Amino acid sequence: MRFELKFPPVRSLLLIVGLSSFSLLAQAQISLVHVTSCGPQAFPTITCTIPSTGNENVIVIGWTSANGGGGTTIATVTDNAGNFYQEAGAARSTDTAANTMADIWFAGNSLGGATVVTITPNPSGATGTAVVWEFAGVQPYSPLDQTAVRNSQPATTAPLGASVATASPTEVVIGVANVQGTVTASENSFTLDSTASGEGWAHLITSTSGTYTPQWTTSTSGTFCSSTVSFKAATTAGGACDLNQDGVVNVVDVQLATNIDLDLLACPVDIDGGVCGSTLVNQIVTAALGEGCSATVAHSVSVTWTASASPNIAGYNVYRSTTSGGTYSLLSALVTTTSYKDTDVVAGETYYYVVTAVNTSNQESANSTQAQATVPITI
Repeated sequence: MRFELKFPPVRSLLLIVGLSSFSLLAQAQISLVHVTSCGPQAFPTITCTIPSTGNENVIVIGWTSANGGGGTTIATVTDNAGNFYQEAGAARSTDTAANTMADIWFAGNSLGGATVVTITPNPSGATGTAVVWEFAGVQPYSPLDQTAVRNSQPATTAPLGASVATASPTEVVIGVANVQGTVTASENSFTLDSTASGEGWAHLITSTSGTYTPQWTTSTSGTFCSSTVSFKAATTAGGACDLNQDGVVNVVDVQLATNIDLDLLACPVDIDGGVCGSTLVNQIVTAALGEGCSATVAHSVSVTWTASASPNIAGYNVYRSTTSGGTYSLLSALVTTTSYKDTDVVAGETYYYVVTAVNTSNQESANSTQAQATVPITI
C-alpha cells in the first residue's frame, strides 16, 4: 500500500515526505519483510548485515558463485541470533559451461534480532553473491513445500527458471538464476528483488495453487542455471496446538513440542506467552487425542512503513481506529523505527491504522493512507 505524507505548510523549508508503504502482517498472510543484497565478495571473510529480524518468520538465503566456482557448495549458514539454517531440499543448481552454481538455504520459525548472517562456502574464501529475504506469515515449522532446479541451460536472453507446482493456495515462490548475461527485468509476475552481480533474484506470493516459473530478461545471451523453492503460508484451521499449521493436530505436532521442550527448536513467542516446556507438550498430546486444545495464542498486528525522505524527522506517530476513516486514537508517539507491533488486539476484530511523520519542530504531517487488518479467530 502506497501513500504520500505532507507536512503542513507552516515553514517554507518543510518538504514533501517521500512515498511510504504500510505492510500489515497477520497470521495466514505472507508478506515480504525485507530483502538485502550482499556481495560480490569473498565468503565468510565478509558477513552480510541485514535489518533486525522478527520472530517466527522465515529467513531465506540465495547464494551464487562467481565464474569458476561451479564446484562450490555451502557448508554452513549462521547468524548472530542463533537461528538454524538448512538447505532448501536439493536446491543447488550448476552450469558446467560457465562453471557456476546457485543454492538456496533457509531458517524457519526465526528468532528475532538477527542482524549479521555468516555464509561459509566450501572451499572457504570462495567469491560469490548473496541475497537475504525475510517473510512473515509462513508456516513456522516445516515451511518448505517445493524445490526444483535447472542445470546447464543453453544460451538465451530470456532465462526460464525451474518450475514448481505449489500444494497450497498461498505460498511464496523464490527464484535464483546464475546467468552469463546481466539481468534487466523479471517476468511471469515475479518481483525482481535484486540484480546483484547481474544475477536474477525474484519472488512471487501466490493466491492459488498451480505451477509457477520464474523468468528473467538479460542484456546479452548466455548460459545459466537456476534454483526455485516455495514456502507454505501459515494456516488458521488447527488452532494454537497445530504447531506446523497444516490444519490438524497429530503426532507431528507432539514431536515438534517435544523438540521445543528439548531446546532443539525455538519456542513460539505467541503461544502460551512464550513459555514452553512439558506443559506445552501435554497440551498438544491432549489435543492430538481429540480432547481439545488448552494452549493460548496472543495475536498482534505489525505495521511497517518506509522512512521519510524529509530532513529532521524526529519520529512517527501511529494511530488506530475500529471504524474505517476514524476517529483514530494515538497508539504510540514518536516511534523512532519504521515499524510498530500492536499487541492490544482482539481475535475477530478489524482495525484501521494510519501513520504520521513528526519533525524536530514538532510539526506533524497529514495522515497516511489508511491500512486495514483483521485479527484471525485462531492462530
